[in-house]
Amino acid sequence: TLFFCNAWLMHEFYVSITEIRYNTGTERFEISMRIFPDDLDRALMERAGIHTQLATELEHIKADSLLMLYLLEDFSLKVNGKDLELKYLGKEPESDAIWCYLESSQIAAPEKLTVRSELLTEYFPDQVNIIQVYHGKWNKGLMLDRNQISGSLHLGQ
Repeated sequence: TLFFCNAWLMHEFYVSITEIRYNTGTERFEISMRIFPDDLDRALMERAGIHTQLATELEHIKADSLLMLYLLEDFSLKVNGKDLELKYLGKEPESDAIWCYLESSQIAAPEKLTVRSELLTEYFPDQVNIIQVYHGKWNKGLMLDRNQISGSLHLGQ
């Protein structure tokens, strides 16, 4: 969660950024998510009843497995209408965020990608999940939120 200060105004907003890149060499989608740890911690507390304290020295022993389950439940990809299996690769703390990494099963020549991201929307009504998809020489974006949890892009060259 970030705070922006104006002389008389303090505004809190909720946002995650997800980059999805299609790797033609491995024929897999590589997914990187940048999420604020306090927001993730609150969501995991609500779901599992455990204060995970993500990316701190006090991180709970089950934090990584709870995070994996959460991401795989609330984020998915479909290619040409077919669900892609996603694998959790891990997380990496950054100064004010956590990078989470996923990878899809193999899929040759994807034409249409549908992204579903309900990350944090259950707990934060103003949550916005920005999705940036890179394929070949172009990139396209989606903005998903509580009212629009999925969107589709055509990946044709």
